[in-house]
Amino acid sequence: MDRWLCAFLLGYALSFFFSAGADVWLYLPGAGLALCCFLLSYFQHIRTHLIGCVLCGILWGTGNAYFVQRTLISDQWTQTTMTTVMQVTSVSHHHPGLWRITGVLTKLDEQSLLSRPIARLQWYQAHAQAPQRLPRQGETWQFSVRLRHPQGTRNEGGMRYHRYLLGQGVNALGSIRSGQYLSGAVSWRQNLVSAVEAALGKVELKGPLLALLVGERYQMSDADWTLVQRTGLAHLIAISGLHLSLVAGFALALTWHAFGLLVRRRSRRDQLNLWAYTPWLALVLAMAYAALSGFAITTLRAALMLGVVVLHKQLGWRVSAPRILLRAVVVVILVEPLAPLTTGFWLSVMAVAAIVFMNWRWQRYQGRWSRFREWWRFEWLITILFWPLMALWFGGVSLAAALINILVVPLVSFWVLPVGLLGVMAAGLGALAAAEQLFVLAAWPLQQLWPQLGWLAEQPWQWLSAADLPAWPWLLSFTLILLLPIRWLQRGVAVAVLVMCQLVYEAIPERRQLFLHVLDVGQGSALVLQRQQQALLIDTGASWDGSVAMAERVIMPFLESKRLRPELAFITHTDRDHQGGYTALQQRFPAVRWLGGASTTPCVAGQSGSWREVQWQVLHPTQESGIGNQSNNSSCVVLLQFDSLRILVTGDIEKAAERQLLARLAPVSAEILVVPHHGSKSSSEDYFIRHVQPSLALVSRGRNNPYGQAHPEVVERYAEHRITMLDTARGGQVTLWTDGRRWQAWQPLAQHFGSWFDVDPHDPPAR
Repeated sequence: MDRWLCAFLLGYALSFFFSAGADVWLYLPGAGLALCCFLLSYFQHIRTHLIGCVLCGILWGTGNAYFVQRTLISDQWTQTTMTTVMQVTSVSHHHPGLWRITGVLTKLDEQSLLSRPIARLQWYQAHAQAPQRLPRQGETWQFSVRLRHPQGTRNEGGMRYHRYLLGQGVNALGSIRSGQYLSGAVSWRQNLVSAVEAALGKVELKGPLLALLVGERYQMSDADWTLVQRTGLAHLIAISGLHLSLVAGFALALTWHAFGLLVRRRSRRDQLNLWAYTPWLALVLAMAYAALSGFAITTLRAALMLGVVVLHKQLGWRVSAPRILLRAVVVVILVEPLAPLTTGFWLSVMAVAAIVFMNWRWQRYQGRWSRFREWWRFEWLITILFWPLMALWFGGVSLAAALINILVVPLVSFWVLPVGLLGVMAAGLGALAAAEQLFVLAAWPLQQLWPQLGWLAEQPWQWLSAADLPAWPWLLSFTLILLLPIRWLQRGVAVAVLVMCQLVYEAIPERRQLFLHVLDVGQGSALVLQRQQQALLIDTGASWDGSVAMAERVIMPFLESKRLRPELAFITHTDRDHQGGYTALQQRFPAVRWLGGASTTPCVAGQSGSWREVQWQVLHPTQESGIGNQSNNSSCVVLLQFDSLRILVTGDIEKAAERQLLARLAPVSAEILVVPHHGSKSSSEDYFIRHVQPSLALVSRGRNNPYGQAHPEVVERYAEHRITMLDTARGGQVTLWTDGRRWQAWQPLAQHFGSWFDVDPHDPPAR
């Protein structure tokens, strides 16, 4: 059977490499071919059953891809503000300026929806019109919303938000204009969460405890998230396989001892065969704990894997641990077909695989402290195994994660979690005073450790940024050398050879080249020039009250993924969509020289300089027209030249500023033009385009932005001049390479480079 499952997983994995989901008419021939393979294997004894399993895996993957793409919202829904009725399933984020609400859409403009799409809506400044009560899980609300497709920014080094949304089953995003309660009772879980939150009111570390006990993480501060990430404790701040296994283990031990006290005669206990019932009871209690998180995807995945293990043990199947893991993965994929799109799936599977590998690679310890020694071995093993993934996905690795976990995990497992769950039970029964005391007791050991953990998180020797590490292929090779079953002398020679190869690779002189990256920051602007592992920045993206700035979401991860250190930066003007990340970037890179915007050095025509053989010259504004870059027409216009290639960056200038540039005979001609004002109708006049004479126009804008940018007339104007246009809203980040004479531009994360889960089915065809 396991060969069948392996063949099924192979076909399922192949389906993720398809560039588009198959049409319906292709499924019937595929299913017929798979059936023929099984019939030939059964009646003719021809070994075609594995081919049939591969075809079944392909059909399962592509079939789910087809249905996912068909449940996305219609393009017509994104054109205007609509009235919708939503059944609220969660409120995952609420701060004074922002509420994030997830739920099922049942009606749209008074019409019932059969598909029932899941939407994640943002409500900014909910109290702007009148005091408003926060929606709660289980209630039905009517909202006036502006919907958009579930697409996020696409940049190298950044989060693939559209994949995350697919993995979470979210079919639409949107922003709420207004809302009112209609009907519906608050769910039992919401009442329990509210009671727990009320009992935690005066308890320190309220955010981590709420996340640990009931799976609600909206109270976690940015400082708390940074701490748990940089100390390797992020897996504790969510109800996961560790927590479910602990609850099941506690339930199993308590049930067994309770029955032992009630039935003292051993013959009677043997007659009752308690081991046939207690594991199932433990599994039920673990599932009840999973319900506290609302059966979040990570929790459901852990519960399914735990159920597979219990089933094998109860049926007496003597199966090796790798085969159990294989079957558990298949069950998870059958229940959650899009689980591989989430990072949590791979982390949980790799954690279990690490335990299997440890038991295969090394013999078990014997004697005193054997359990502790095995626990310590597992901690450093999983830390080393996860180093490449952490560097790739989270931008750094924690050197002290193994030591921290071996100290903190037992405290959480045998103190914080049991006492905290007693507090949850007390809160659910209405005994808030008792619950508060239990929560204080549960939090006490964490309160003693939290300052020390915060100190460790800030130490540069403990948290190594990805920019300070070798590239992940080198890190992966080093990890494999440490774990291979070879002698220490052979391991030392292999490490020495690897280090020598890396030093030789780094000593190879870099080609004389320049990269220009126009990052996808939504409705805003952020450009990065890359040369000799250094960077020049132009604009910093947007920021919003109560939310993470684009500088932290996009620009910093991009710089870390490319291992770039910024040296010089321009802010074209002070609008939030251009200057929003200035403070965050200034704090992160204090040595950068800033010009324009809110910096101490205004950007004024006549300034010029050289950055790593790239000549830059400020063409606008003049001293009289706009010192301080306070408005669109006082935007800093910068001309960049690398050998014979010229790049013109125009900020948000409008027609008046374009005419001023031409009236002063400014040298505006350039091969590459960053389109003014995101393609607004107020810019890019015909005579300006004729004077610049670009071969390529780059547009930085947000998809479905409310300003109608890029305006169809502007797009048509560039098309009339036969100028190629690349748009961050259609394909994400734009990258341009040049050696000073030749140049080439592409979009590395555009859908034609990726698989079906990267495709936006509503993306208009390229003009």
